[in-house]
Amino acid sequence: MRYKTIIFRYLPIILFALVLAAPFALRSAVIRRETTRVDAKAERLVIVTPHPDDIRREFARAFDRWHREKFGVGVSIDYRVPGGSTDVRRLLEAVYQPFRDKTTGKLAPDAQVGIDVVFGGGDFFFDSELKPLGVLQPMHLPPQLLADAFPQPALAGVKLLDLSKAADGSPAPMWVGSCLSSFGILYNPDVYHAMGLPEPSEDHGWQDLTDPRLAGMLALADPSHSGSAAVAYQMVIQRAMADAEAEILARDPAIRALPKTELPKNAAYQAAIAAGWKHGMGQLLKIAANARYFTDSSPIVPLDVSRGDSAAGIGIDYYARVTAEMIGASRVRFIAPIGATAITPDPVAILHGVSGRRLEIATHFIEFVLSPEGQRLWILKPGTPGGPEQHGLRRPPVRADLYRDQTNWTDDVNPFKTAAGFNQRGDWMVLFTDTRPIWVAAWIDGRDALVDAYGRIRRVADPIKRQQLIDELAVLPIEMNDVANLRAQRLDIQKQNGDLDEWRARQQIEWAARFREHYARVAQKAG
Repeated sequence: MRYKTIIFRYLPIILFALVLAAPFALRSAVIRRETTRVDAKAERLVIVTPHPDDIRREFARAFDRWHREKFGVGVSIDYRVPGGSTDVRRLLEAVYQPFRDKTTGKLAPDAQVGIDVVFGGGDFFFDSELKPLGVLQPMHLPPQLLADAFPQPALAGVKLLDLSKAADGSPAPMWVGSCLSSFGILYNPDVYHAMGLPEPSEDHGWQDLTDPRLAGMLALADPSHSGSAAVAYQMVIQRAMADAEAEILARDPAIRALPKTELPKNAAYQAAIAAGWKHGMGQLLKIAANARYFTDSSPIVPLDVSRGDSAAGIGIDYYARVTAEMIGASRVRFIAPIGATAITPDPVAILHGVSGRRLEIATHFIEFVLSPEGQRLWILKPGTPGGPEQHGLRRPPVRADLYRDQTNWTDDVNPFKTAAGFNQRGDWMVLFTDTRPIWVAAWIDGRDALVDAYGRIRRVADPIKRQQLIDELAVLPIEMNDVANLRAQRLDIQKQNGDLDEWRARQQIEWAARFREHYARVAQKAG
């Protein structure tokens, strides 16, 4: 009886402890225990990735089979899945932190963190976030494999692999593209018809998502967690910058005659580009104002759209294609805005400190991903020879030579033919890292004030005044130069090994307060 009394007395505490521990136990299970068991003799490869389940499962099966045939032993892949690309970066920052020199910030050459490969997350994530962190190591791949996979190192100006060289001048890329991605609009035709709205078009592009009648009907991903969604948002800004550039070059022959290297030094040119940047930020604000939510996981967007809970969203092409395959094209469709999206590689790389037999297995995985067998796995129909076993992955291969024969492909695509003119501009991506927290401050931290102001404006009876207030709401109190200054401050803090997290948090709080004040001022004008 005494024991029962004790149990009942402490039962609330025990239950509270279990509830408190459950999220951590689940998170640990997701990050550490998704292992594809083959047999007791199989080698082991640890991969951290934001890729969804279908990709993880199919590549684990296919690589094990390929490795058995080629090297006589299977490989069991142990996946770590912390979330989106930003969550992958945070995980890698944390596990490598104990191995950094406190003075220089450099990693110890023999740092061992128990993870071998990072697979997926977008080219900007690898080139501008992971590579500067020093967590990637040069890959020494067969020269003929690199020549076959990348006869041209770029696609419409976007690098398909890192161009680092070894001491002897041979290629030693820190990352290589594994497949290609494009970004666009996912929408539900049934919902649009029920709302009496015209479907989004490739010609109008991102502008179609600014329609106030879509208020509360857009599914969007949080740019601080989803690198793919963040790149899509960046393309809205880059399209506006490209329009501003084209306009000033057409208007001013003197500026048009300048060499490309001299354009950034011209004040009039820079002012035009900055104005284009601000216009793009305003367009994104109008889209964000229509958001139903901002999810941490971009794969949720097409699912929500397919259910009819949202009319449209922004995402990657293959998420829409895979969802349409499972649910039907009448529930989910995808369009890529003409001249307003990017075709970029989704890379794979080997992590710093991996050595010995683990390095051999990791290199074999990269070789498989770039091989014809690994490349066809992305695009072949399920059940066909060399294709996935369950579901099509529906992503375009990075190897141009495979597009000569598209037998049994899930999609009739060829990015090497369609990619022309507008694409992601590397020189404009320099501010991308420091723009992402600004988006979070404006759209998520300041969401209550934004929704309140937007709701008041939409209730204004006069359509002219209503549109004027929406346009005023979109003129955010920030300039491109402000973000450039934030970048300079961040780089200085990194150089001095300062507390970067504390600085980021403080800046985000300050910007969120500034945006909330702006929304409140416009809301007052709406009455």
